[in-house]
Amino acid sequence: MSKWTAQVDVKWNKNAPATANWDWLKEWSEVKWAWSTTGSWDMTLWVDVNTPDALEEFVHNKLRNTDWVEDTRSTWTKEVWQAA
Repeated sequence: MSKWTAQVDVKWNKNAPATANWDWLKEWSEVKWAWSTTGSWDMTLWVDVNTPDALEEFVHNKLRNTDWVEDTRSTWTKEVWQAA
């Protein structure tokens, strides 16, 4: 339970993927899970990276290089307890 994981919230722009099939995320090995969200953000990605530099590399050189990302917000999470 000592592993840290990065969470990236994504706001789409008008070029957002128009498909209900999210299989394209398989091409990004860093992404462990993806959720569609409501509210201020359109999608949340759980990203498997080990350092802040690796997260920045993913967000700025891969995710933000798409034509459908308007904004991102990144946080780190760490599991500290789990129900049996």
